[in-house]
Amino acid sequence: MTHSYRVSTAARRGWKSLAWCLAAGLSLLTGAEALAQEQEEPGEDPKIYSETVLEEGEGYQLKLITGILVDDEKPESYSREFYTLTSLSALETLKLPIALQEDLKLAFEAAKAQEDKVFSIDKRIVDELRIAEEKGELTPYLKEISEPLDEGEVQGMGPFGSCSDQIHSRSKSFSINTPINTSTNFGGGFSGSFYTTGNMSGSATGEVVIKVKRSKVFWVCIPYAIRFGHARAWGNASVSNDSSINGSLSYAFNWQQQIAKPHLGSLNFAIGPLPVHIGFNLPIELGVSINATVTGTIAYNGQQTATGSFDYTCNSSNCSGYASYSLGSAPTPQPVTASVSGRIYPTLWAQVSVRAYLYSESIAYAQVGVRPYLYGDFWGYYGNTCGDANGDFINETVSALTFDLDWQLYITARTSVLGSTNNWNLWNTSRRHIRFWDLLSGGSSAIRPTLLGPSSTTVNTFTNYSSRMRPCWPYGDTVSSRFSWGDGTLSSYSAAPSTTTTRAKAWSTAGTLGVQSTALSDSHGRSLNASTLRKVQVN
Repeated sequence: MTHSYRVSTAARRGWKSLAWCLAAGLSLLTGAEALAQEQEEPGEDPKIYSETVLEEGEGYQLKLITGILVDDEKPESYSREFYTLTSLSALETLKLPIALQEDLKLAFEAAKAQEDKVFSIDKRIVDELRIAEEKGELTPYLKEISEPLDEGEVQGMGPFGSCSDQIHSRSKSFSINTPINTSTNFGGGFSGSFYTTGNMSGSATGEVVIKVKRSKVFWVCIPYAIRFGHARAWGNASVSNDSSINGSLSYAFNWQQQIAKPHLGSLNFAIGPLPVHIGFNLPIELGVSINATVTGTIAYNGQQTATGSFDYTCNSSNCSGYASYSLGSAPTPQPVTASVSGRIYPTLWAQVSVRAYLYSESIAYAQVGVRPYLYGDFWGYYGNTCGDANGDFINETVSALTFDLDWQLYITARTSVLGSTNNWNLWNTSRRHIRFWDLLSGGSSAIRPTLLGPSSTTVNTFTNYSSRMRPCWPYGDTVSSRFSWGDGTLSSYSAAPSTTTTRAKAWSTAGTLGVQSTALSDSHGRSLNASTLRKVQVN
């Protein structure tokens, strides 16, 4: 029979510390202002930038955008109407000037991704181009904003055609020194709560590259639209956190939520006649998935610190970059309390993504994120159905409470155009082992292998002894083990946990010797070092 029980270990490093340390390391990789903040997050200042939808139709919106060009040498206020075009159908609906229709048609046909099909077009320039086409010459305003044709490039015969896109980049640096505070009560299959507090500090820089669309009109180039190129973020940060989780599990439980989206600032400037607003934020998401064969409880409280650096670039078709971080040692013991009979499989992940958007993220944005997964496995056992270790035909009552932890890192990307979202896993590590914990004081007896064979033998007589992992051992990875014969000699071997390995031994002298079978480790990386000792009388 089996029973559940409770055990507490204050001297061991808690598995949850690693979970939330990796989550903290994730947030520092992308320079987040906070893992989560209970207070209302500061958003964009409407005086710096705001927009209002004036008209909406198939493939377009007409917006009034207002703001202050605070990043220019001479800051000034503006109020402009802009079209946001997302499909070819809008070209006929809006009856755009012929020069723009041809230019945009080519741009839509050449676009490789949906993000390349979003254009922010200055309505005043559109209106001025209509007047110019009617009069057969540039208006005074168009002359003022016109630019010379590109040298050495064929831009079509006659007064109309295309000009090359202009590439512009702007960057913004910011310092981070903010508290981390959040708490939540889980429902569903996991009845419990989570709380974390700490601090984030460091620095980061965000850069956005944008493209200015230009059209050839009466033998000059007229800039008329803006579209997104790519975004990059790099920097370093340090985070410390103190977390606790407490609850009980009754059945499968899944939880996923965006817990914060801190605004990191914006860039507000003009490129020729076009006002530009670029925003940065960092959406933070957490996820917990727990599956179990039976019921159990878990409680943890601990502290951890992590530091690292990051550098990511993401455009409309792909993302690239790198990140690295290291975990500091915990300053105090971290207690774990658990009660389980059977298996519990908790999976934890946290994702922090650098998101950049042009004008408004409701139109289009691109982001790149880092999502580390932690795969946990609690095993608990108490009973006498786990084999006979000494060959006396009576099953011993044994117990176990262990926790095994793996991790895997994913680099993710997301793009969104008018609410249509695509997600990608760009790259991932292989699943790697972190550590195996035996949570029982004195060790889990159910980990110790069986050791069968005679309790007595005679000198110089080969005698067989056999060993294997107990049948309740839950893993199937190959186990490295050894026999210690009590006279200084050893016999090492590796075998599947369910495979019985037999070795013969002949002693040259009489006496009472301690024969020991030790499970050292397995191929997954679990360090076991669990032994069964028997006395053998050699006559």
